Amino acid sequence: MGEWYLYGSIADGQKFQEVQLNRSGFKIGRRFGCDLRLMWPTVSGTHAEFITTSDGDLILVDLDSTNGTFVNGERIRCEVVLEVGDIVQLGASEFQVCTRSGDSIEIYETKDFTFLPSQLVALEDLINGTGLVPHYQPVIRLADSGVIGYEVLARSNNPELSTPMQMFDIAEKMGLSDALSTACRTAGLNHAGDLAENQILFLNTHPNEVRQEELLSSLEVLRNAAPNQAMMLEIHEAAVTDLSEMSLLQSRLKDLQITLAYDDFGAGQARILDLIEVPPDILKFDISLIRDIDQSSAKHLMMVQTLVAMVRDFGISSLAEGIETEAEAAVCLEIGFELAQGYHFGRPGPGFVTS
Repeated sequence: MGEWYLYGSIADGQKFQEVQLNRSGFKIGRRFGCDLRLMWPTVSGTHAEFITTSDGDLILVDLDSTNGTFVNGERIRCEVVLEVGDIVQLGASEFQVCTRSGDSIEIYETKDFTFLPSQLVALEDLINGTGLVPHYQPVIRLADSGVIGYEVLARSNNPELSTPMQMFDIAEKMGLSDALSTACRTAGLNHAGDLAENQILFLNTHPNEVRQEELLSSLEVLRNAAPNQAMMLEIHEAAVTDLSEMSLLQSRLKDLQITLAYDDFGAGQARILDLIEVPPDILKFDISLIRDIDQSSAKHLMMVQTLVAMVRDFGISSLAEGIETEAEAAVCLEIGFELAQGYHFGRPGPGFVTS
């Protein structure tokens, strides 16, 4: 095997170039002293190492980096033997593994990689808060269509990561979903200067965050930044797995004067008896229970109405998600829903307006 080298771009906007792996133990990271410095925030101080064996093989070792080292789109857990043509990704840099005996130094666009360097650059911007453009969707009282608050929804102007699914898909692969979730809440509050303090700012969470102390730390920062703003934390129903932990979380939220909502109730296995052990202030019924409810069977209506009545008896406000028509809204009001959300009352937008 000939001389190993990497071919790619070291920094945003730079042309592709060769990086000679001129010794065994070639280290890449942000710190001084590394053989190659990559100044992305998602690159650790000493991120990875290339080792050349006596047989001429090239081994890539991840040095316990925070956000991982990827080969052909897959995160390596310890070390991997590289082959000519492999794609190595560290932070927002992507390199092809080459040798002097190789025939090509082109990074083939036809390969199906999990994410692209441009997406990693965009993710850096989102986590730093500069790329986020939060949108707000109104939450209303069904009885009079009065707006009680707005849910913060993650959006950006980057076409590659414009939707929450795109954003969090790559963030999860990089191990940064919690950081992105925190950034979304922070941007949502920072852009909500025109929101009345008595209107609730509904803040979303990523399921992985619920058991982590960092969630409460990030919420404490938000509370200190806006001491009088009404806030409600939304947690997906499926993330409510340990009731003792949820009880502790709810107690800490009360200390921060942040109320609690369970989201997407009924999307999977609805565990209402578990949920009421740590009762939320609001239970959001999933769109799958609400869509075309005006055309639903009598059994479906009776089931939803029974759940709404049970929730009300426990002092929990019920919210119907995804209402798109006047007919759906009328049925939801008739069977006892107090609150609602959906395109019928207002689409998500960068300002606080209803349609």
